[in-house]
Amino acid sequence: MARASARVRNPSGHAGLIDNAIGLISALFAYVETRAALLAVESKALLLQLAAVVLGSLIVGIAHLSGISWTWIALGAGLVHIALAVVCVLLAKARLTGRLYPETRAELKKDQQWLKSLGKTGPQ
Repeated sequence: MARASARVRNPSGHAGLIDNAIGLISALFAYVETRAALLAVESKALLLQLAAVVLGSLIVGIAHLSGISWTWIALGAGLVHIALAVVCVLLAKARLTGRLYPETRAELKKDQQWLKSLGKTGPQ
């Protein structure tokens, strides 16, 4: 009977003031967190668009100032970009001396030997 009287006093099942306040605050934090995540995604997209516009403007500006076609300036910028990428790869490769993950390599060698031994002992 006690449960029936509790339902009569609180027919909608609402909690007390403290529980409602905590629920409201957690909902507000969830809302702010969602909005912040959306802002982060949109700002990344905007940054990429802005970078593309700035790059295009630089190419057109250099072409206008030098009197050369923008296609040649864009080709030159692309070649400079590729050259910088090659230099970065060569520098990274030069710094990566020595073996990476010796324990992993040892385990892989053990696995290879085990697989070879399976081939020798299997049915022929």
